[in-house]
Amino acid sequence: MDTKQITDRERRFLTAILPPRQTRKSQKDRLKALARAFQTTALSISGAGIITPLFTGQVHVSSQGMILAGCIALIVETISLLILAFIRYPEDGKENADHE
Repeated sequence: MDTKQITDRERRFLTAILPPRQTRKSQKDRLKALARAFQTTALSISGAGIITPLFTGQVHVSSQGMILAGCIALIVETISLLILAFIRYPEDGKENADHE
């Protein structure tokens, strides 16, 4: 499709429905937010599966349930760390040069 053939009305419509071009900063922020969501989930799983049963006397603490909750929390935390590994950070020399 030739862009010269697009009318002004079509161009405004496409601009309204298409997301803007993703900058490096917005991509980094989205990855950090996704990693935070996984970390919060891991903390919730460990809190609900390990910490809460220890402090409540009414629920019988089973070691299998605690181990399962710990393993699931560990897997979710590993996923969040893998997401953080995709974020590119500037090299140390370039970062220090900007601040001086």
